[in-house]
Amino acid sequence: MEDIMAALDNPDIKLPENSVLLTFDDGYIDHFTFVFPYLKSKGLQGTFFIPGKVFTENVLLDVNKIHFILASTDSLKLYSRLLDILNAYRDTDWTYPNNETLIAQYAVANRFDSKEVIFIKRMLQTVLPEDLRIKISSELFGEFVCLPEDVFARELYMNKEQIKCMKGSGMFIGVHGYDHYWLGNLSEDKMMSDIKRAVGVLDGIINKKNWVMCYPYGSYNQQVVDYLECNGCRLGVTTDLGIAALDKNEIYNLPRFDCNDFPPITTNYLRY
Repeated sequence: MEDIMAALDNPDIKLPENSVLLTFDDGYIDHFTFVFPYLKSKGLQGTFFIPGKVFTENVLLDVNKIHFILASTDSLKLYSRLLDILNAYRDTDWTYPNNETLIAQYAVANRFDSKEVIFIKRMLQTVLPEDLRIKISSELFGEFVCLPEDVFARELYMNKEQIKCMKGSGMFIGVHGYDHYWLGNLSEDKMMSDIKRAVGVLDGIINKKNWVMCYPYGSYNQQVVDYLECNGCRLGVTTDLGIAALDKNEIYNLPRFDCNDFPPITTNYLRY
């Protein structure tokens, strides 16, 4: 990553052809325990994008609650259970469309997930009011995973000292928001507050005047980009599928490949 940053500053610096940037999101303890030692043994640098909340608060990110709920039960069973919950809470303290309308708009499969899984993720990540999303996610986590969230969080994420250790050993640390929100869906004030908080808690690990953002869920808009550009961010990494080229892509809209784009999951990478 340092080579890429240097190339941005000096057009005479040419990156080797077919340079590979290895990125790892969300600050999982497995990144410290397994990925970091392997990269170090091979003389490779990894870029780790870490949501600020995972090492400052002993709580699970909603995205991970959803991952482990899905891993703990059949997706069709969970889909049916969520529809029942939506009916139960509708027009109480919260108002939102009927299930048929929500299904028509959000139950749309993508290259990773079935339409039922996408529906579950969208409801609990962005569509429902935030306080209701948190409530339902915690209810489902307790029902299907059956472990205390704080205990689970302590075992799932790195702590700050481990992040500092990786940084001191040559790994690159980037920003992944604070709450792991869909940044492109937030009000401008809330978006700016989340990014500012994320950068603040990583102070001393990142250079606040020269840092890199990976958009949670790949969600961003022009307001997000404008804020990044004016606040020390040098690059923005998306979830768009493709090979990044600094001389072709906008530097705040860099595509990449997901691990699911390679065997044994798929061969999507071959299209590029």
